[in-house]
Amino acid sequence: MKFMVQFQLKPGTKPAALAAFEQQGPNRHPGVTFRAAWIAVKADLAFVLLEGENESVVQEASRTWTSFGDVQIVPVNDIEQY
Repeated sequence: MKFMVQFQLKPGTKPAALAAFEQQGPNRHPGVTFRAAWIAVKADLAFVLLEGENESVVQEASRTWTSFGDVQIVPVNDIEQY
């Protein structure tokens, strides 16, 4: 199952979050596969597309990044599957 994870970054944490991502890479949690990530140009937002067995494993993987802000997880499908 795919999940779009939105991180509402705390003000001023965008540079640190990007540096941490470059150093650590995406989370390596069992049952979760990193697909892609985007960072908003003019906002403190990041979006990460993950695949996971279920939402609970994605929640666990996302907790690693909560020091940088709040997380919202939304299950998604490819448009062709809608």
